Amino acid sequence: MLRWIASMMALIETTFVMLVEMSWLAVAENYGTFLLSGSNLEWPSVVEESSDILFGRYEPRKILVHGFQMDGERAYVAMPRFMKAGVPWSLGVFRLDVMDFEPDIRPYPDYSNYGSCGGPGTTTCIVNVVDVYIENGVLWALDTGTINVMWKPLRQGPAQLIGINLTTHTVIGATDLSAITWPDSVLEYVVAVRTLCGRLNVYVSDVGRHKIIVYDVDAGRLHAIQLPETIPVDSHRRAVLHLVPVGVAGRGYLYYTYRHSGYMFALDAWSRESVTYGAVSEVGVKPVGMHVLGSDRGTNVYFRTTGGGNDNDVWAWDVNRPLEVRSFVLVHRSYLYLTPTAVAAGWRNMVWTVESNYDEYTTGNVDCTGPRALLRPLNGGTVDDSNEIL
Repeated sequence: MLRWIASMMALIETTFVMLVEMSWLAVAENYGTFLLSGSNLEWPSVVEESSDILFGRYEPRKILVHGFQMDGERAYVAMPRFMKAGVPWSLGVFRLDVMDFEPDIRPYPDYSNYGSCGGPGTTTCIVNVVDVYIENGVLWALDTGTINVMWKPLRQGPAQLIGINLTTHTVIGATDLSAITWPDSVLEYVVAVRTLCGRLNVYVSDVGRHKIIVYDVDAGRLHAIQLPETIPVDSHRRAVLHLVPVGVAGRGYLYYTYRHSGYMFALDAWSRESVTYGAVSEVGVKPVGMHVLGSDRGTNVYFRTTGGGNDNDVWAWDVNRPLEVRSFVLVHRSYLYLTPTAVAAGWRNMVWTVESNYDEYTTGNVDCTGPRALLRPLNGGTVDDSNEIL
């Protein structure tokens, strides 16, 4: 009798596991989930791959997908050169296909833009892309020109803002930011917002100088907006300046906040005059530590909390509501060991997140195959989740 009960229990357990796996596979088939790693790169040929391996330009454990954007059925990923060597290209692309769980990442726009570039036919050398943003068929890539950024930054070239046409897959412009940056500048994020008249402005955060750099694409001009310093002195070395585009009632705004600041601000990005003169207003006091991850380009800002609790869960705040805890909605449960680093709207009209073992990567605690990043849609948390920030 006991043996029969044990057999039935084992059968029930096996059936439950199979049902869970079938349910997960159904979700993956409908929406797509992608495992990204440095072990899955695709070179133009074996010649370039062998050369990168031989000369130490490729080490999987040093490659981490940190940011992303989507356009059509393609995803573009930023793989910053956090360390001195080992990342053969810092901007990659792969096709979104639900049947390809571990896609190969190709160099973008071309392998010749990296490494010992600058030869005949090459107009732009890319050193280190740390963030990307897509607006109306053009990908804007922020190249800091520095490597080894986690330890002792090494200057390899000028900081530049690179525009890439997503139809022709060619560089249509590279704007040198040297004239508006300083040796202590720290460039981190790039976004783009149009004015009511359709003029496009691309924004770059410079936390080192407490500025937002503005590039007027139509005029080809650069200027900087000086920001009020709202972070304590002891947080300067760890300072991060988040930028997030928001659209409210047809008007574009640029929300920004320092990670260690208690305040959220907004720039009126819908008016040319407001952008020119830096019309900044205070949105409110952040009720919790907020690590901003991105937006849906509408009214929702996504973030994870810092300083306690489930720091890896993703929350949403609708900017039409007060900046209060009761306005926050849990929209994504992350795996325990994965940390979300970016959120963006994209494929299949869904909002996606990339999450990785970032903490293990920064401490050097990854194996030879490198860190793992998971690109997947926000899962909505669970039905009975309460507002655990409270």
